[in-house]
Amino acid sequence: MDGVVQRLAESRRTGATPIADHVYISPVAPVVVDKLTPERRATLDPAAITWMNAYMQAAELPVFSSWTDMAQARPIETADGLHYSAGLERAAVNVLLNRVCNRDTIDPHPPMRTTCCFEYPAPGSFVRWYAVATLSALALLVTSARWTSVARIVPSAATLRQLLVFGSILLIMFVCDRTPLFEKLHKHFVAWVFTAMLALATVGGAATWSTDKTEAFLGRAQTDEWKGWMQIVILAYHAMNASGVSGIYNPVRVLVAMYLFMTGYGHCCFFYAKRDYGLRRLTAVLLRTNVLAVALAYVMGTSYMDYYFAPLSSAWVLIVWATMRVAPAANYTHLAWAKLAASAVIMCLVNGLHLWPFALLGRLGVVWSAREWEFRFGTDIYIVYVGMAVALVRLQYGSQLLVHPRWPQIVRWSVPASILGLVLYFYFELTRASKFEYNKWHPYVSPLPVLCFVVLRNANGYLRSHSSAMFRAAGLISLELFIAQFHLFLAADTKAILVLVDSRLWFVNFGVIAFVFVGLCQALGSASGTITAWLMAKVSVDAPAADIPMSELPVAADRPRALDRLASDPPLLARMA
Repeated sequence: MDGVVQRLAESRRTGATPIADHVYISPVAPVVVDKLTPERRATLDPAAITWMNAYMQAAELPVFSSWTDMAQARPIETADGLHYSAGLERAAVNVLLNRVCNRDTIDPHPPMRTTCCFEYPAPGSFVRWYAVATLSALALLVTSARWTSVARIVPSAATLRQLLVFGSILLIMFVCDRTPLFEKLHKHFVAWVFTAMLALATVGGAATWSTDKTEAFLGRAQTDEWKGWMQIVILAYHAMNASGVSGIYNPVRVLVAMYLFMTGYGHCCFFYAKRDYGLRRLTAVLLRTNVLAVALAYVMGTSYMDYYFAPLSSAWVLIVWATMRVAPAANYTHLAWAKLAASAVIMCLVNGLHLWPFALLGRLGVVWSAREWEFRFGTDIYIVYVGMAVALVRLQYGSQLLVHPRWPQIVRWSVPASILGLVLYFYFELTRASKFEYNKWHPYVSPLPVLCFVVLRNANGYLRSHSSAMFRAAGLISLELFIAQFHLFLAADTKAILVLVDSRLWFVNFGVIAFVFVGLCQALGSASGTITAWLMAKVSVDAPAADIPMSELPVAADRPRALDRLASDPPLLARMA
């Protein structure tokens, strides 16, 4: 061994011929004494092996110490106590190759594709200037209260504070995901862990079940709850890398469709009730939806399309606005249905014939994946119109339905029909050969589980007047939870999990990350709302995520209660008639 040390020292001298580009020495593998034969047990001393490995470390030899750690952690991989399985050896070789090759073979620019043995690129000029701007906001916040001349040309102290919070959190995300300061752990799907996460969330949601202020169909509390539990499921889905399991991937695709259903329903109701088609409010909604995604694209060096829900939601907001804005008087007649059908046909043609203005985006310097966008848009191309149709049915025909002689029977049979619809959907999605085959069917089958859920969630007055406070709280920051998870809850652009504590205590680490992540997302939500209001000169944005302003529907507060009375007392309907 001393000769090896001397030979390596000579190869490192200036002008000497190196032995190789990279030299590593394998340590003496640890033995499992209980599995050794008597002859080997007499000659192989674990203490001597430990001393030998320590000597090589002290001699500053390039020892491949990961092999020792892997062998000690997996004693089951040896049958005779001395020789380890080929599978463990292949894993060790891969670690060594990662150490040697990743620096030369991995693209150092985002999105990141690995978490091991990777040399992170230095922060770009934009990040450095962004950090300077954040520190400047801190300086202005300190001095604005002292110098009247400065206070006149800068935002208020409250706005500066929120700008500072927003900038600081984005810098924290950069440090977490773009530097080696924190470890990243590869994601692996573990069925029982995924199930445990959802079970804990269900228990928390049930424990915070409470009475709402109103009893409305798809009321604000209910939709916030809806967004909240869906976002929790999506976080667990991403953290556990469950996208490879078709039976889980398919229902999660429905959750995205549910978000877009609420977008169509909520905005259609708003435009119908308020008749406000002004660009000022529309701009405020788009700003609120995109401020975090756009800022992250610059700070993290990613593409705006990577945070696909922000552009997808924005596109549909514009489509709903344009549909309701053209011939607005027709929104209150039967011609509204012709407008919906025409809009759907136009968007199907645009997406199917590749008529999106991607060339213009390229000239503006926007990095955009045409294939990814057309897939995302086309997969849920009908569900927004289903949401708008439900809104129009409610707003145009709600009063007539309540007094229709068949309405009690419809209400009575809607619940078992919806349960049957969900059973049929899950049977269908579970019997598809793969998630790729299911994707072909998703635009056509996704309205079924969405509408079934809406019916069951609003089946009676008790369900309409109660919701989970925990899920509502998550729903209020669902936009921030979805976008910030890419670099804070997860890491390496969703390829890994961020490690804040010892990675071996993975469950403790997961709890710590979840706590920090939710707290920072709450701060981001508040800061984003303040920034939007400041940029738009305090234009009010109706919802925290600016996409589902359902609280302003012109619906009588006693309508749901009247619906229940009619369903339970058919003679009452006859007397009313």
